Amino acid sequence: MKVSKIILALTMLVGLAQAGAQLTGELQGIEGNKEVEINALIKKIDTVGFSTVAANTHIENFYYEKFKEKGVEMISFFGLVNKEKLRTLLLANPDFGAYAPFNFLVYKTLDNKTDDNTWFGHLAPNTMLDIIGEKNADTRKEFTDMIAGWDTFVTKEMKPTKTKRFEHTKALPEHGLTKMVKKFDKPDDLEEFVEDFVADHDGRFSKHNFIIAGFIDFKFEYDDMDKEFDKYDAYWVSLLCHFEFSNSIFNRGVPEAGMFAPCSVYFYIPKGTNELHVGYASVDNWINALEFKDQKRIDYMRKIDAEVVETFKEMGFELVKQ
Repeated sequence: MKVSKIILALTMLVGLAQAGAQLTGELQGIEGNKEVEINALIKKIDTVGFSTVAANTHIENFYYEKFKEKGVEMISFFGLVNKEKLRTLLLANPDFGAYAPFNFLVYKTLDNKTDDNTWFGHLAPNTMLDIIGEKNADTRKEFTDMIAGWDTFVTKEMKPTKTKRFEHTKALPEHGLTKMVKKFDKPDDLEEFVEDFVADHDGRFSKHNFIIAGFIDFKFEYDDMDKEFDKYDAYWVSLLCHFEFSNSIFNRGVPEAGMFAPCSVYFYIPKGTNELHVGYASVDNWINALEFKDQKRIDYMRKIDAEVVETFKEMGFELVKQ
């Protein structure tokens, strides 16, 4: 009788754990190296309204050149945007910049005996939405539908034969974004102010061994498209990457964490103000959503994340209380 109760209790616990699991992201796979097919896919993305902010391909070559390590056969990152559909989302909530672009990850492991597949995919839409804290049901659907359009296109073109799901039972951080603000004296030429800021930003982060893996100026893009974007005097996104950091994760057994990279850091100036806002998804999202266990690795990840905050503080930014 006691044994039966124990078994029942354990069964209930397992059921609760499964019920509480949330999808972090899903990758689709095809046997063999499908780089040629992926390249063909990327060349067609404009047919469904998407474009690449950056195509960072064969990052494993940089890892090997710099660290003499080869943990994956191939790993590439494609920063994707649908500028037409993103505009209303960015106007509704500037925090959508954390996933404008979102990353389409492609990788193939070295272990051909157990995993001779090319994997490709991205974070689940709900994961991205929960990280930015978006609550509006209509806006969430608008974003989810945009991503679904991409997924339908990929499935049609690539014809994947398998899937790999990544789930988490640990809750995402209460505040998934790090947000900071800097007040500035209004310049005579705002465009020149932004250009000088971007140059200073890139130089400072370079000294901390970060690289800028991509850049898009949405204010410029929408002006060029004759689309209304007057809520902001400026709005741009930089993709931030740290090779030592990424090598220590993607090249050492956790390539799926590349769904979170490169980090989209978004900047905006609300119309008529002298405040420059910056935001990005904190590394605690990686830790919780992929349930990292190695404390040494977690400490290192948080150390690099703290460097980002400190660098912005050097530039005159202050953390925003959330």
